[in-house]
Amino acid sequence: MLVDLIRLTAADGMELDGAYFAPEPGIAPAGGIDAVLCIHGSGRNFYTPATANMAHDLRKRGYAALTLNTRGHDTVWVDRQTGVAEGNAYEILDNSRQDLRAGIDYLASLGYGRVAILGHSMGAVKVAYYAAVEDDPRVAAVIPVSPVRLSCSYYLESPDAAEFRANLETADRMEAEGRALDLFAVDFPIKELFSAMAYIDKHGPLERYNIIQHAPKIRIPLFVLAGSLETHTRLLDVPRDMTAAAVNSPRAEYLVLEGGNHSLTNMMPAAGSAVIDWLASLSVASASAVAAD
Repeated sequence: MLVDLIRLTAADGMELDGAYFAPEPGIAPAGGIDAVLCIHGSGRNFYTPATANMAHDLRKRGYAALTLNTRGHDTVWVDRQTGVAEGNAYEILDNSRQDLRAGIDYLASLGYGRVAILGHSMGAVKVAYYAAVEDDPRVAAVIPVSPVRLSCSYYLESPDAAEFRANLETADRMEAEGRALDLFAVDFPIKELFSAMAYIDKHGPLERYNIIQHAPKIRIPLFVLAGSLETHTRLLDVPRDMTAAAVNSPRAEYLVLEGGNHSLTNMMPAAGSAVIDWLASLSVASASAVAAD
């Protein structure tokens, strides 16, 4: 597939790479959305197959699509301007709001005024968080795919509580010793390297990014997509709980695809079709009204 490789700059100067998927000529997008910003998951990037294939499916149906790195792309990378280590291992998730806004700004500069934001896994958390806490009238729908439950209290009541508590204690001790940026390996809630600072930011007791708690602040159409094989503690029942909590969304729905794994990597065509069908079901009038509020 042919795409335009781009580099955007977030408000704080962070450079973000991505790819713009121009819509198929002569095909008008159905429904009330004209462009989609697609965000990758933990330690992934803008060309990860689940993200890139979703964008390709969207462009074939007339939607402009942008896949974009957040500063949490890959596990560790070094900013060539500052020499500072970045990536999922060091990410403070709140900073991703600047990254998403840069992507939305880019789509708006091309003339797209009704943007949906879609994310896989941790990217699903980022788009839901953005929809809940940012007052961005250009965002007319939010689509979390395989969202993660970032809830310390939930984890501590789960069968994985002992392992999780040990990770928190390690991270707390490292911070107390002045080693907040040192890395340590964990297996829960995902097998990954984290700095103590980043682990506490995402998984600590403040629950800053618990999307179940943020869901009541979402005031645009919401579609949560997941797979039936997503039974891990961090994923279990999140689509049901999130949509139930989204009491101020004009339309909150979820779909669980039977046999689907995390991020639906084993069902990418079906995932794309589900998203496109839902987008097509949104009326132009409702999406425009939401974007104008």
